[in-house]
Amino acid sequence: MSTDPTTSRWLVDLSTEDCWELAMSRPVGRLAWSGPHGPTVIPVNFTADGKSVMIRTKAYSEAARECEDTMVAFQVDSFDEDTRQGWSVLMRGRAHFEYSSPSSEGGPDVWVSGPRSLQLRIEVGEVTGRRILGSD
Repeated sequence: MSTDPTTSRWLVDLSTEDCWELAMSRPVGRLAWSGPHGPTVIPVNFTADGKSVMIRTKAYSEAARECEDTMVAFQVDSFDEDTRQGWSVLMRGRAHFEYSSPSSEGGPDVWVSGPRSLQLRIEVGEVTGRRILGSD
């Protein structure tokens, strides 16, 4: 693929199945919600199962205080700066919290140290995605 900025590129909509498959291939996404200070977006580790997204957080985090039983967005993407190709998946749904012990199995492999006993589950109601394609 040419890195020439004049190379033709276009966006292609992804199927729901492709969106889930691509999202599940990455370890980090971004959780977004509208709280008392306006829109907030944070990077998080996650797992997905084709109908929901699971995130672990501290019980006293901003996400814990502001996301329970609210509509949130979750975005996962990947891109290659050299080839100027990539994809992005956006999921929207309602967040619910589940409490677990710090040693509970399942859920994402959290990169940050410390206990993450609160699991935020996003029951996804809408999934959309796009991929940037280009000619050789």
